[in-house]
Parts: sequence; C-alpha cells; structure tokens
Amino acid sequence: MNKVNIILILTLLIFSIFGFSQESLEPLKTNFLIIKKNSLKNKNSSNNDNYIFLEDTLDIPVIDDFSTNKFMVYDIDSSNNILDTLWYALFDINNNPITDGSTFMLNPTFKYIYDSTELNGSDTLLITSIQNSSDSLVIFNLNSYPIQVDTVLAWPNITFVDSTWTTDDPDLAFSSDSPDLFQDSIRLFFVEPSESDNNNIWVDDEVYLNDNFPINPWTVGVVTFDGINSNGYPYDWTSPTAVGWADNLTSKPIFLSNKTASDSLYISFFYQCGGNGEKPDLDDSLVLEFYIPSLEQWKYIWSTNGIENDNWLYKHIPLENIYFEDGFRFRFKNYGSLAGGLDHWNLDYIYFDENRSINDTLMNDWAFTSPPLTVLEKYTSIPWSHYKKMESNYILNNITIPTFNSSESSKLLQPCSMDILFKDSIFESIPYAATVLNVPELSYFDMVYNTIDKYQFDTTILDTFASFDVRFNLSTNTTPERLSENDTIYVQQNFHNYYSYDDGSAESAYGLVGNGVELAYKFELSEEISSDTIRAIKIHFSPSVNDVSSEGFFIQIWSDDQGLPGEIIYTSDDQDLPEIFYPQYNTGINGFCEYELPVLVPVSGVYYIGWKQASAERLNIGFDENINKQENIFYNMGSGFENTIFEGALMMRPVFISEMDGVLDIPILDRKQNDVKIYPNPVSSDLYLENENMNFLRVFDIYGRIVLQRHINGFNTISVESFKEGVYIFQITLESGDTTNKKIIISH
Repeated sequence: MNKVNIILILTLLIFSIFGFSQESLEPLKTNFLIIKKNSLKNKNSSNNDNYIFLEDTLDIPVIDDFSTNKFMVYDIDSSNNILDTLWYALFDINNNPITDGSTFMLNPTFKYIYDSTELNGSDTLLITSIQNSSDSLVIFNLNSYPIQVDTVLAWPNITFVDSTWTTDDPDLAFSSDSPDLFQDSIRLFFVEPSESDNNNIWVDDEVYLNDNFPINPWTVGVVTFDGINSNGYPYDWTSPTAVGWADNLTSKPIFLSNKTASDSLYISFFYQCGGNGEKPDLDDSLVLEFYIPSLEQWKYIWSTNGIENDNWLYKHIPLENIYFEDGFRFRFKNYGSLAGGLDHWNLDYIYFDENRSINDTLMNDWAFTSPPLTVLEKYTSIPWSHYKKMESNYILNNITIPTFNSSESSKLLQPCSMDILFKDSIFESIPYAATVLNVPELSYFDMVYNTIDKYQFDTTILDTFASFDVRFNLSTNTTPERLSENDTIYVQQNFHNYYSYDDGSAESAYGLVGNGVELAYKFELSEEISSDTIRAIKIHFSPSVNDVSSEGFFIQIWSDDQGLPGEIIYTSDDQDLPEIFYPQYNTGINGFCEYELPVLVPVSGVYYIGWKQASAERLNIGFDENINKQENIFYNMGSGFENTIFEGALMMRPVFISEMDGVLDIPILDRKQNDVKIYPNPVSSDLYLENENMNFLRVFDIYGRIVLQRHINGFNTISVESFKEGVYIFQITLESGDTTNKKIIISH
C-alpha cells in the first residue's frame, strides 16, 4: 500500500470518528419576501370565488425598467365595476340552453325491440336494435377560464327495451348513472380593471421584483427568474433535481392592428446571468415568445443558455408583419431547476416601441441604479431608545448613491436634494452639493451627499419606535429622458428595538456542519449606552434543499476577548434545565422568528450573539450578500473561533427590552453573581477559583470524560500537576443552580 493511500484511509477514518465540519453557502429554497406579500388575489376562475379579472389593452410604447411595480393587482375591493353573468354548459344548435336535468352520451344509445318467431319448428327470440336520434350540442367548458366552446354530436342518455307481446310501450327505459354530458351552470363575476391596474403592464407575478439580485444594473430594480413560484415556494417540493419551465413574465394585450412594417417596431431588453444569485447551467435557458391572436398560439422568438459571466447583455428584436394584430402579447420564461432559488436570470429595461432602428440600442436615461441600504454609519437599524441617547450622530458622513447615464451624451445636473420625511411630512431637506455639473455619457456616476453636521433624526419624537423615509431625487434639463420614475428613490430608516446589519433580504443560506459547532456574530454598544438588556434574538432561517426544522440549537452570548468571542455570558445549554430552540421558516415579521430568552441578559461594550448546534445538521440562516459584515462573523469547529471566508451579513439581530415589553416576570441574569474568576490560564501547577456562590466543580477532558468532581466554595485552589497536558473544561455549578464553563489549558 503506497503512502498516498495510507494518508487517504487515515483521513477518512478521522472523518468517520470525529465527523466532517465546514462552513458553506447554499441556494435558497423559498423566498420569504414573496411569501410575505402574497395575497388572496388570483385571476383564475377556479379561485377567488369565480371572479374573472378583465385586462385592458395597451398602446405602445411599452417600457418598464422595474423601478416601480407595474404588475396587475387583481383587487376586487378597489373595483367599482363588477358584472355578473350566468353561464350554461349545454346549448342546442340554435343557441338555446338545454333543459336542466338533461343528460347525454357521446356514443350512440339504442331502443331494443324483442320479438319471437318460429324458426325450424321452435320459438326463437328476435332482438332488433334501433339507434336513438342524435343532436348537435354546443358545449361550454365551465372548468376553466377563458371558457372553451365546442360543438359535438350527442345522444339522449336513455336506453329503451320493448317487447311485441306486451301492451306496455316501452316495457323498460333506463339511463346511465355516469352520463358524458349534463346541463350545468356557473355564475361568473367579471371585474373591470381598477384605476391603478390601467397603468400596469404585466398580467402575472411569478418573477421577483427586487434590488437585491442584480450586479451593476443600469437602473434601480430588476425582475429575477428562478425556480420559486409566485407564492414564494419551489415549483416542485418532491425532488431537488426537478427541472422544467418555471417563471413567466407576460404582457397585457397590445393594440397593433393599425401598425405595419413601415412603423419599424422593435422590442429590446437587458439580461444578466446569475447576478447575486446562482448562475444557470449551460442547459438552462431564458426564452422570449410572441403571441399571435388569430392563431391563438405562442411562437418562439429568442433564447439564451447559461453563461459564465455577470455582464449585462442586450437584445434588440424587430417585429414582423404576422404580429400586427390587436391582442398581441410577449412573454419571457425560464427553463431550469424547479427546486427553489436556483438558476437565476435578471431582466431589465424592457422597451417596445415604433420608429426604432437596429442602431437604437441606448436607453437615453439617467437613473439611480440602487438605493442605499441604510443611512446609518454602522447598522441598518438601531433601537430608538438607544439612538435618542447617542451624542455621536451615527449617521453616514457621506451617503453615496450610484447612478448610470445610458445616453450617448452627458447630462446637465440640475438641483437635487435629500429629504427626510416623518409620517409623510418633510422634516428636513438637504440640497445636493454638486462638484461636477455634467454626468458623463455611458458611465456610472456616484451622487455623494455630504451629511456631516447637517441632519439628525428628530429625537423629540415620543413614539416607542420610529420610522423615517429618506427621499433622493435626480434632476436634469437634458433631453430626451425616456423614464422619470427611476429619478426618485426612497429608503425607510427604522428605529425599533434591535440592532441589524442586514437589509432584510437573503440571497443565500449560511450554515455550519458539525455537532457542537458554534456561530458568533459581533455587535457593539456605544459609550453613551454603557449597557442594556437583551431579551430575545431574531433569526431568519432560510430553508435550502433539506428541512432541518427538527434540529435543535442553543442560543449563546459571549463577551469580547481581543476581537474574538471570549467568555460565555449566557448559554441556553444549561446542564440542569437546557432550553433548546429550533429553526422556524418564514414566520413572524419579515420572515424573522423572535427567540425569547428565558432570562434577560445584560451586555455592554462589544458582545457576540449566536448559537451552539445540538446536532451535526447544517442550520440555514439567511445570508445577505448586499452588505459585507464578514469581519463580524465567527465560527468555532472545536479548535477556537475564526473569521468566516464569506462576504455578507447574517440575518440575526439582538432584541433589547423596550417600553412595549412585558418582562416584569422574567429574571435578569446576574453576571456578577455568576462570574467565576479562574486563573492563571494556561496553568502548570495550581489553579485558583474565586466566587462566593460556588457549589460544585466538574472537570472534563476533550473526550467529555469527567476527570475530577467535588464540592467547592468561595475560594479554592486546584492542583493540576497530575493532569496530562491539554485542554480541559472546568464546569462550576453555583448555589443558584446556574453553571459556567471555563476552557483551561494545562501545560507543564
């Protein structure tokens, strides 16, 4: 056996004994933001109590950069015009409804006549069959909408039996219990489009409208195609390898009957493969189709397969004469994984208009490309009670908002502003101080707002929580500008009862594999706050391929030790009364589950929140790839904490007590009472333990074996000279029943 094989076998043996531990990012299985916004609205007649939502027809130009929501809402409550119609299933050829209770068969039915005759000197039974008369029926299929109509031949659902030797005519008549056709009716309610829906473009909402998945977009907002349906769940739960047609993006019908080839109609769009999501495979595809109303057919026009780059690619397609009809539509769809947030495509700047040419490939638009994720210096959210005490502003000194000029000429910058609004009223307005008056053509341009000493959120507001809107706008007098809605963006700045680094969206799921591994997330209280009390931890768990909602974990809070998680301040892994928590998916506010702690935990300065896993299964916490807080994420596989290799932010937030909490009956963790002073560390001979409330000591080696246990009190000296060198856990039980663990290194 060679050396390589020996090493391989030893490696596999080590993994089989100790388990294999690692950190990783995985794609999402659901999209909780879609689940959150999913409503009762559905345009299909088999849902929504038989409401049929009518669609208005668009005129060109049709343009959408997805900076605003232009999807049909299908809202019954806001419509002032609902028409009801009774529909029947069966009509005669003269368009008269068939009588209720009538049933028919699609194959001939008969009348059977029984007679007797003398044949070869004996009576013989003679049976004659006469086919019943057929009728032409008009059938309306009431099972789906639009209702399909067909004309068929049908026979009465009755069979006659008659004998010549009786006076009854007929002797017997019977019908099938399972007729092929029967009269039925349904009342359909037709809902005229609401005023807001008249301005919308898209009739389905299977794609995901967002700012999170694009990389370097030309304008704010895209739609993303993946394997998640309009409810936020996978198209196929049954198999992680399932593939097929997934999302659709379908336009309303468009008036084109008055157009000809001389009007030079083109449709154009930008697309990106993957972005911040998962790149489609080579056999995945994004497809464009056109609808021909007269043929009631969708026709393939264009497609592309997965590619290995994040560049924005452009497509420019002319329309042929065959499509110049009223009711023309176009749609995009994707083929790929049906198992969740996989095989992503981003689509942007769809533009359909006349009088274009093959060279008309620019948007001629100066636009914001992405909103700021926060206007705070360090966090995306701070408890309102904390912010009101902060002498330092905690506001970004410079707020940078990227823009892009997609014109072939520069844009002259007109006065722009940043406005702070509270409850729709402008609290403060800060003009943009332009250092450059011309925005260069075909280039990105950063709008940098210098906010030093220029604004502060109004701390006199008495609300327990506060939310502000921060509005930014662009302005230019240079024409033409094809769009104006992407010239204004809003950021909602919330001050509730928690700290957060994330923007509330998950692009992937982070996890560790290994029983007992630890995940820690660094936070810090400002000097003005000094200390405060954590009552809960908010966590957004994102289901990936496997459901691990039955796998437990212990919540832990650490103090700081020179930039790494140090002493455990609190753990729910209590030897006498452990509190085990479990991942919950898509629950609570914005998909976050609030895990209440059994005690209130005081913290100060730098601290860490996180968990210790109670099983080897990978727990999938939401990972925000738009904000990089890599320096604050630490994991411990058993040999000490180290920094993550991934750039992003965990969706985990410490929740502090506030005036809205009922926490009077929850005990406060007394850290002074529970703090055990133990020194020196490392130690070679005598180890000293100090705490007046100590009761019992257990010492564990790295294999979990108890090597020493005894009663102890206020001050104890433990000789470790007989111990082998290595790492030991000293577990001290206090008179209160609480335990504290100390990792001690013995080195002779």
